[in-house]
Amino acid sequence: MHSILHRITIETTPEKLYLALTTQQGLSAWWTKTKTNGEEIASTNSFFFGPDGSHQVDMQIQTLTTNELVVWQCVAGPWVETGLFTFAITPDERGVVLHFSHQGWNETNDFYQHCNCKWGFFLAVSLKSYLEIGEGQPHPRDPNI
Repeated sequence: MHSILHRITIETTPEKLYLALTTQQGLSAWWTKTKTNGEEIASTNSFFFGPDGSHQVDMQIQTLTTNELVVWQCVAGPWVETGLFTFAITPDERGVVLHFSHQGWNETNDFYQHCNCKWGFFLAVSLKSYLEIGEGQPHPRDPNI
């Protein structure tokens, strides 16, 4: 099995990063249009992609440790057959370090490579920018890479 892994240093607080990963306002500001159906374990949040927002991905919250850890499982969409999405938050002298993993890939095919590149953009550019300067670059304003 393969995993997508990213490590990003962000000049922010663990509290602000946690809110960006767990609230509708935060997620929509750096990733894509979001509908949260709750902010507790077993809640399912919906994320919308595509030119008209008609491509829906549903993520069920598996783990929440305030200001430290967020874990999702895809329950509808293209990543159902992959593993967990883990966002681990660690304080750092420059702010925080986010360790991201998207586990459970059977192969490193074109879709894996595309998702790896897009996660890199959304985390290292959009999320970082949202938290450091107040403006992210969520879908559909992300580059077509």
